[in-house]
Amino acid sequence: MNTLAHHAAIAQNIAAINSRVAALANSFAELAPRNAADEALIDIFSAAAADLLQSAQALKQIAYVPSQP
Repeated sequence: MNTLAHHAAIAQNIAAINSRVAALANSFAELAPRNAADEALIDIFSAAAADLLQSAQALKQIAYVPSQP
């Protein structure tokens, strides 16, 4: 399957993002409160995540049409 490398890379990136989100949660809980810049960036990340979810779901709708030789 030639898509396995793509899936593996996406899984790694998601794990990294989850780790960073957890680190931010810890920072906001224990080190410093969120500020306006944090709130704005969280909104941007949330919008990007929503777009990514739509793109990922759209992958299920792609029909296979082999290239002409």
